[in-house]
Amino acid sequence: MQRPFLLIAMFLLLALQAAGAATLAPGMPMPPLTLADQHDVKAAITPDTRTVVFARDMASADIVEKALADNGAALLADAAALFVSDISGMPGMVRKFIAMPAMRKRPYRMILDRDGKATANMPAQKDQVTLLRLEAMNIQAVEYIDSADRLRAALEASRSASP
Repeated sequence: MQRPFLLIAMFLLLALQAAGAATLAPGMPMPPLTLADQHDVKAAITPDTRTVVFARDMASADIVEKALADNGAALLADAAALFVSDISGMPGMVRKFIAMPAMRKRPYRMILDRDGKATANMPAQKDQVTLLRLEAMNIQAVEYIDSADRLRAALEASRSASP
């Protein structure tokens, strides 16, 4: 008699875990996200955040770096955007001795997911930057961008459309 109950309980637990890992999409609320930036200062997505720029791999991080090379901090601020990067795939020694010192020199804030758990449900496509358009912590749109010029244009359009 206990065996069917146990099987049902295990099935429900697996279903809840799978639902928790669902990829974020338009119409869904943006879950709370607080991580440290490249200077180990905590940063969070807030109701004032209108755009999340997300990079999951090295190619997408390179696109963001090129797009933000000139006046990136001001562009992000004016567009009410945060740059979030999943650096969990980076080997520890490379991260510690090469990548982090380089990231600390960048004039814009990079919110870093060091273990990949906090951004596991963020939508992503290989070698593309993901833009999550938010309104009051609700996802309005998801865009994938494959070039620095297109990313910069999207952020500039966001800046000009700001209230």
